[in-house]
Amino acid sequence: MWSKQEAKDRRVRFFTNFGVYMKKHNEEYGNKMRWVNYRTGVNSVKFRIEVDNKTAKVCIDITNEDDGIRQLFFEQFEEFRKLLSNSMDDLIWVKDQYLQSGFTISRIYTKTDEFSMSDEAQWGDLYQFIERNIVALHEFWDLSQDIFKDLED
Repeated sequence: MWSKQEAKDRRVRFFTNFGVYMKKHNEEYGNKMRWVNYRTGVNSVKFRIEVDNKTAKVCIDITNEDDGIRQLFFEQFEEFRKLLSNSMDDLIWVKDQYLQSGFTISRIYTKTDEFSMSDEAQWGDLYQFIERNIVALHEFWDLSQDIFKDLED
């Protein structure tokens, strides 16, 4: 078991290495891509990468505090279900995800529990899982973001 500092250092190293790994996409998508802290340009929609010692997830989080608006965004994503499902690994759709903070979000995500961040030998497999799904999500967003921006206005 690692100390808190060792665990933090491992996470930093994991994501730093992931950033280096993703540089191969710079020419196609631009040098300014922030894969880990992906900026959608829509306040209600966040793309997140979550990795721990048991699972890795690539998530679409709909975070608007207004239940009606959040549901509207979720329904819009459902309209694109087939497009998303064709390009990403199996998706899990959760209309109401309750967080420990007391907030409710909607979440659409794919996950794997085949690899562990605690085993550096598996990092390449984790990077491939994340890459495949975050690039697919980026390409989806490139085509559809204007619809979601209009919903937010």
